[in-house]
Amino acid sequence: MKTRILLFCISCLLWASCGNSGQNYVIEGTLPSLKYDGEWIYLVPMENAPGRVDSVKITNASFSFSGQGEEMRVLRLRQLLVVTEPGTIHVKADSVGSVTGTPQNDALQKWKEGREKKQEAYHFIRTGLRNATGKDSLHLIQIRDSLRMQEQETNFLFLKEQGNNTLGTFMRKMVRGSLTEEQQKLLDES
Repeated sequence: MKTRILLFCISCLLWASCGNSGQNYVIEGTLPSLKYDGEWIYLVPMENAPGRVDSVKITNASFSFSGQGEEMRVLRLRQLLVVTEPGTIHVKADSVGSVTGTPQNDALQKWKEGREKKQEAYHFIRTGLRNATGKDSLHLIQIRDSLRMQEQETNFLFLKEQGNNTLGTFMRKMVRGSLTEEQQKLLDES
Protein backbone atom coordinates (compact mmCIF):
# COMPACT_ATOMS: atom_id res chain seq x y z
CA MET A 1 0.00 0.00 0.00
CA LYS A 2 2.81 2.43 0.88
CA THR A 3 4.47 1.64 -2.44
CA ARG A 4 1.28 2.47 -4.35
CA ILE A 5 0.89 5.78 -2.52
CA LEU A 6 4.54 6.64 -3.20
CA LEU A 7 4.18 5.74 -6.89
CA PHE A 8 0.99 7.81 -7.08
CA CYS A 9 2.74 10.84 -5.50
CA ILE A 10 5.72 10.53 -7.85
CA SER A 11 3.49 10.27 -10.92
CA CYS A 12 1.51 13.34 -9.75
CA LEU A 13 4.73 15.33 -9.36
CA LEU A 14 5.96 14.25 -12.79
CA TRP A 15 2.63 15.09 -14.37
CA ALA A 16 2.53 18.51 -12.70
CA SER A 17 6.06 19.39 -13.78
CA CYS A 18 5.44 18.25 -17.37
CA GLY A 19 2.12 20.07 -17.58
CA ASN A 20 3.72 23.37 -16.63
CA SER A 21 6.56 23.29 -19.14
CA GLY A 22 4.66 25.44 -21.66
CA GLN A 23 4.68 28.37 -19.22
CA ASN A 24 8.46 28.40 -18.73
CA TYR A 25 10.77 30.97 -20.24
CA VAL A 26 14.45 30.72 -21.05
CA ILE A 27 16.61 33.76 -21.71
CA GLU A 28 19.81 32.99 -23.60
CA GLY A 29 22.17 35.94 -23.84
CA THR A 30 25.46 36.77 -25.47
CA LEU A 31 27.94 39.59 -25.13
CA PRO A 32 30.35 40.80 -27.81
CA SER A 33 33.52 39.78 -25.93
CA LEU A 34 34.92 37.91 -22.94
CA LYS A 35 35.68 41.14 -21.09
CA TYR A 36 32.54 40.73 -18.93
CA ASP A 37 33.30 37.12 -17.93
CA GLY A 38 33.06 36.72 -14.18
CA GLU A 39 30.70 39.68 -13.77
CA TRP A 40 27.10 39.26 -12.66
CA ILE A 41 24.08 40.14 -14.77
CA TYR A 42 20.73 40.76 -13.06
CA LEU A 43 17.13 40.15 -14.16
CA VAL A 44 15.08 42.72 -12.27
CA PRO A 45 11.28 43.28 -12.26
CA MET A 46 10.33 46.68 -13.64
CA GLU A 47 7.54 47.28 -11.11
CA ASN A 48 6.20 46.34 -7.69
CA ALA A 49 8.38 43.36 -6.87
CA PRO A 50 11.12 44.18 -4.37
CA GLY A 51 13.41 41.28 -3.60
CA ARG A 52 12.66 39.31 -6.78
CA VAL A 53 16.00 39.78 -8.47
CA ASP A 54 17.62 36.87 -10.29
CA SER A 55 21.31 36.87 -11.12
CA VAL A 56 23.84 34.74 -13.00
CA LYS A 57 27.55 35.00 -13.62
CA ILE A 58 28.66 35.67 -17.19
CA THR A 59 30.78 32.83 -18.60
CA ASN A 60 32.30 32.58 -22.09
CA ALA A 61 30.55 35.83 -23.08
CA SER A 62 27.12 34.30 -22.44
CA PHE A 63 24.46 33.90 -19.77
CA SER A 64 21.14 32.16 -19.25
CA PHE A 65 18.09 32.69 -17.06
CA SER A 66 15.03 30.46 -16.76
CA GLY A 67 11.82 30.62 -14.80
CA GLN A 68 8.06 30.95 -14.89
CA GLY A 69 5.69 33.89 -15.07
CA GLU A 70 5.16 36.68 -17.54
CA GLU A 71 6.17 40.22 -16.64
CA MET A 72 8.27 43.17 -17.76
CA ARG A 73 11.84 42.89 -16.54
CA VAL A 74 15.11 44.62 -17.21
CA LEU A 75 18.52 43.02 -17.63
CA ARG A 76 21.12 45.00 -15.72
CA LEU A 77 24.65 45.07 -16.97
CA ARG A 78 23.53 46.56 -20.23
CA GLN A 79 19.97 47.62 -19.47
CA LEU A 80 17.55 45.85 -21.78
CA LEU A 81 13.80 45.49 -21.37
CA VAL A 82 12.61 41.88 -21.61
CA VAL A 83 9.21 40.22 -21.27
CA THR A 84 9.58 36.93 -19.41
CA GLU A 85 7.01 35.07 -21.46
CA PRO A 86 6.94 31.35 -22.33
CA GLY A 87 9.59 30.36 -24.82
CA THR A 88 13.27 30.92 -25.45
CA ILE A 89 14.32 34.56 -25.43
CA HIS A 90 17.56 35.55 -27.18
CA VAL A 91 19.51 38.53 -25.86
CA LYS A 92 22.47 40.31 -27.42
CA ALA A 93 23.92 42.64 -24.83
CA ASP A 94 26.19 44.65 -27.12
CA SER A 95 26.36 48.41 -27.62
CA VAL A 96 22.86 48.50 -29.16
CA GLY A 97 21.32 45.44 -27.51
CA SER A 98 18.46 43.31 -28.76
CA VAL A 99 15.89 40.93 -27.28
CA THR A 100 14.07 38.49 -29.60
CA GLY A 101 12.61 35.00 -29.79
CA THR A 102 9.09 35.36 -28.41
CA PRO A 103 6.09 37.34 -29.71
CA GLN A 104 6.15 40.21 -27.21
CA ASN A 105 9.94 40.54 -27.24
CA ASP A 106 9.97 40.52 -31.05
CA ALA A 107 7.30 43.25 -31.07
CA LEU A 108 9.26 45.31 -28.53
CA GLN A 109 12.47 44.93 -30.54
CA LYS A 110 10.73 46.03 -33.75
CA TRP A 111 9.22 49.04 -31.95
CA LYS A 112 12.60 49.91 -30.42
CA GLU A 113 14.38 49.76 -33.80
CA GLY A 114 11.74 52.03 -35.35
CA ARG A 115 12.09 54.46 -32.46
CA GLU A 116 15.87 54.54 -32.85
CA LYS A 117 15.48 55.47 -36.54
CA LYS A 118 13.06 58.25 -35.62
CA GLN A 119 15.48 59.54 -32.98
CA GLU A 120 18.22 59.73 -35.64
CA ALA A 121 15.85 61.70 -37.88
CA TYR A 122 14.95 64.07 -35.01
CA HIS A 123 18.66 64.63 -34.35
CA PHE A 124 19.25 65.43 -38.03
CA ILE A 125 16.35 67.92 -37.99
CA ARG A 126 17.51 69.60 -34.76
CA THR A 127 21.02 69.95 -36.18
CA GLY A 128 19.63 71.38 -39.42
CA LEU A 129 17.43 73.87 -37.59
CA ARG A 130 20.46 75.40 -35.86
CA ASN A 131 21.75 76.73 -39.18
CA ALA A 132 18.62 76.91 -41.33
CA THR A 133 16.82 80.13 -42.17
CA GLY A 134 13.68 81.11 -44.04
CA LYS A 135 12.11 78.43 -46.20
CA ASP A 136 14.70 75.86 -45.15
CA SER A 137 13.75 76.15 -41.50
CA LEU A 138 10.03 76.01 -42.35
CA HIS A 139 10.65 72.88 -44.43
CA LEU A 140 12.54 71.19 -41.54
CA ILE A 141 9.76 72.12 -39.11
CA GLN A 142 7.20 70.54 -41.48
CA ILE A 143 9.31 67.37 -41.65
CA ARG A 144 9.60 67.33 -37.84
CA ASP A 145 5.83 67.73 -37.42
CA SER A 146 5.19 64.97 -39.96
CA LEU A 147 7.65 62.70 -38.15
CA ARG A 148 5.90 63.42 -34.84
CA MET A 149 2.54 62.44 -36.37
CA GLN A 150 4.08 59.22 -37.74
CA GLU A 151 5.45 58.44 -34.29
CA GLN A 152 2.04 59.00 -32.70
CA GLU A 153 0.41 56.66 -35.23
CA THR A 154 3.13 54.02 -34.74
CA ASN A 155 2.73 54.16 -30.96
CA PHE A 156 -1.07 54.00 -31.23
CA LEU A 157 -1.01 50.97 -33.55
CA PHE A 158 1.61 49.27 -31.37
CA LEU A 159 -0.46 49.73 -28.20
CA LYS A 160 -3.64 48.65 -29.97
CA GLU A 161 -1.94 45.50 -31.29
CA GLN A 162 -0.48 44.59 -27.89
CA GLY A 163 -3.76 45.19 -26.06
CA ASN A 164 -3.66 44.24 -22.40
CA ASN A 165 -0.82 41.75 -22.56
CA THR A 166 2.25 42.32 -20.38
CA LEU A 167 4.04 44.45 -22.97
CA GLY A 168 0.96 46.49 -23.87
CA THR A 169 0.15 47.26 -20.25
CA PHE A 170 3.72 48.35 -19.53
CA MET A 171 4.21 50.37 -22.72
CA ARG A 172 0.88 52.15 -22.31
CA LYS A 173 2.38 53.80 -19.22
CA MET A 174 5.47 54.78 -21.19
CA VAL A 175 4.07 56.16 -24.48
CA ARG A 176 0.40 56.97 -23.87
CA GLY A 177 1.30 60.64 -23.33
CA SER A 178 2.72 60.84 -26.85
CA LEU A 179 -0.68 60.03 -28.39
CA THR A 180 -3.30 62.52 -29.51
CA GLU A 181 -6.39 62.89 -27.34
CA GLU A 182 -8.44 61.08 -30.00
CA GLN A 183 -5.98 58.16 -30.10
CA GLN A 184 -6.05 57.91 -26.30
CA LYS A 185 -9.85 57.83 -26.37
CA LEU A 186 -9.88 55.12 -29.09
CA LEU A 187 -7.35 53.09 -27.10
CA ASP A 188 -9.49 53.36 -23.96
CA GLU A 189 -12.55 52.19 -25.89
CA SER A 190 -10.87 49.12 -27.35
